[in-house]
Amino acid sequence: MNSNAIHNALNLAIAVVAAVATFDFSAFLPPEIATPIVGALATAKLVINALRDGVTGMVKPQPPVEK
Repeated sequence: MNSNAIHNALNLAIAVVAAVATFDFSAFLPPEIATPIVGALATAKLVINALRDGVTGMVKPQPPVEK
């Protein structure tokens, strides 16, 4: 499973839902619904990180990215 791809998809979903709520498209997605959706997506990202790296792995310094 490519957790980076899942993170990118969740980031995009969070951005889209937040943008729809922010720019007052309340007919499409009221803030009362958008807020829990964004919260659930962000929680999913934290759970994926915890499963992939462990709780202590989420706070340790990351290695440099290799090109």
